[in-house]
Amino acid sequence: MNKYLRWSLTVAGIAAGVVALSWLYTTWAIADARSKGEYVSAEAGMLALMDKYYPPDHKVEILYAGPNSRDGSKPYVWYVIAEVRASARADGSEMGRNGCDNPGTFFLQTKEGSWVHVPEGFFTLFMTSWMEAFDLAGEGQSTPSTDLIQHQPRQFCVD
Repeated sequence: MNKYLRWSLTVAGIAAGVVALSWLYTTWAIADARSKGEYVSAEAGMLALMDKYYPPDHKVEILYAGPNSRDGSKPYVWYVIAEVRASARADGSEMGRNGCDNPGTFFLQTKEGSWVHVPEGFFTLFMTSWMEAFDLAGEGQSTPSTDLIQHQPRQFCVD
């Protein structure tokens, strides 16, 4: 076999393997996120997480809910930031400054329209890069639904 043909087949095989593994990881990660909860909006997802991680006496304010990218690309990848005030966390650990936490996390809209929670990290970025290619991404929205962060002080959890 010609050495250039062998080289070309090797490169094509590696590329096909990368695409196949990317599809497997992306579909698995979305299925795993769905199994942990599907939400009607990114804000609803954040509120559900706050109900899980804080006792019933908590108060939540969504400070930002909108696309993770400022340029409007990937409108199906949102970041949500909240301010939570409570007596303690659900696990009993102490709250942050002034009895307040300010969690932030990612939500993705799936092709079916539901939103799922995904953790931060390299593999989240990797997965979101393949969602459109595999037709798994929802339509999303390029403008925030809650854009209060520009009106907030630079420091969170200030009385």
